[in-house]
Amino acid sequence: MSSDPLIERKRARLDTIELYKRLLQELRTGNYPTKARLARIVRRDKRTVQRILKVLKDQHGAPIAFDRGRNGFHLTDPHWTLPEIRLGAGELISFFIAERALRHASPTAEVQLARQSLARLASYLPEEVVVNIERLDAAIDIAPEPALETPPAILQQLAEAVANRETLHLTYFSQRENQLTLRNVDVLTLHNYLGEWYAVGWDHQTQAVRDFHAGRIRSLFNTRRRFHHPEDWNSQAYLNHGFGMFRGGAPLTVVIEFDSYQARYIRERTYHPTQVNQDLPDQRLRVTFSITEAALPQVVRWLMQFGPHAVAVSPPLLHELVRSRLTETLALYADPSQ
Repeated sequence: MSSDPLIERKRARLDTIELYKRLLQELRTGNYPTKARLARIVRRDKRTVQRILKVLKDQHGAPIAFDRGRNGFHLTDPHWTLPEIRLGAGELISFFIAERALRHASPTAEVQLARQSLARLASYLPEEVVVNIERLDAAIDIAPEPALETPPAILQQLAEAVANRETLHLTYFSQRENQLTLRNVDVLTLHNYLGEWYAVGWDHQTQAVRDFHAGRIRSLFNTRRRFHHPEDWNSQAYLNHGFGMFRGGAPLTVVIEFDSYQARYIRERTYHPTQVNQDLPDQRLRVTFSITEAALPQVVRWLMQFGPHAVAVSPPLLHELVRSRLTETLALYADPSQ
């Protein structure tokens, strides 16, 4: 999958790459470690360390040198890093199978160890595969059961198309249209949100970027046609514009105020990447974040769970939407005797 011919020719096992990273981390410290010290750090013998150092220099171009005065190794360029190494097809599908299996597993010590290993494996995913969490092992702990499971083979094909920038032809069930649709899509980002996978891509039919739930893809095939990313494309900026997986329309700033009771819990969590908390008198809390207009209905659904402990301050449209939804809900519980 990588465009680097050296990496294609010398693809290393992931455990070997972990050894590379640990050695390089020690070489960057400026402590000039000896071969014996490096061997203790990676728990290998000195002969193995000598072989790894040679591979790093000869095959990956690492600027490793030995300083006779300090009697140790160092990097002549401390900012040098390993070239990008991406997962192969088999490793990709293994990752997605493991991610799904661990989401179902009970939280034992062994499962936690497997989750930590999976988090390390995630660092080798293509950069366009985004897991919307700070740490994968923590996220799998809290991610709820997804509404729609996605076959690992579908996720593998999506990830490969993203990395190779090849247009896919999808048979996709559209909830909005309540029917199967045929789409040609340039997938720009494969995004995981709360345990569910979304293919964010340029939809040839609507001529706009759309979010496709991977679980609604009935079939797909690779057209083998290459595409170029839009010059102004920034996946993280795009994902930050919405609320959850709802986005689109004009930018808006949302302001919510929580009473002292709910504020204690709100301070413990981040609900949006742009969230800013401001303490108010009486231990109340004001939360501000930026979204787009199409995400307002989802903010309403989120806000209603807090009942009388939160109030929508801005924009005025959000205040009116909440008021309207509460009025409609209250009507469902009207006393029939009155």
